[in-house]
Amino acid sequence: MSPVNPKIVLKALSPKFMMRAIESFDRVTALIVGICWAAAAVMIGFTLYALSLSSHARQGAETAQIAEPVLPKIVRRKVDAHDVQNVVDRFQRRYPGLSITFKGTLNISASDGAKFREWLAALSYIDAVAPQIHWTMEEFCVGHCGSDLMAAVLAGEKVSFEKPQLETND
Repeated sequence: MSPVNPKIVLKALSPKFMMRAIESFDRVTALIVGICWAAAAVMIGFTLYALSLSSHARQGAETAQIAEPVLPKIVRRKVDAHDVQNVVDRFQRRYPGLSITFKGTLNISASDGAKFREWLAALSYIDAVAPQIHWTMEEFCVGHCGSDLMAAVLAGEKVSFEKPQLETND
């Protein structure tokens, strides 16, 4: 194959040659060629507009993603007997007149009405004894509470925070 002669290419692209080619078209051919070029120009315009919208949308999404804070993950775990044993021991030494047991939940009860203030003090003291445990009162009874005169059932859970796992778009 022979290399392209630059003189021939320049002659084909010269305005004089282009004018002769356009003049050789009849009206129908010129109309068809003009419509095709107009349609191509309109499609290029729509493409550039869509590209611009896409670029702005991507930039907006990136800005929103940067502005979104990374929040820690909350982990809740029920306490077990090992976690609460120290609390039970301290309560039994401090409040010997109360019945304090742990069987999945912390039960604080009393059968003697004279121990009411001591029982209330024990309930209010639980947060000071074990601040690392979040206590929720599941039952609270004063009066006829089975075999006891007053009883409270507390469920404990440890709350901790972990770093969130960052999602990557692979």
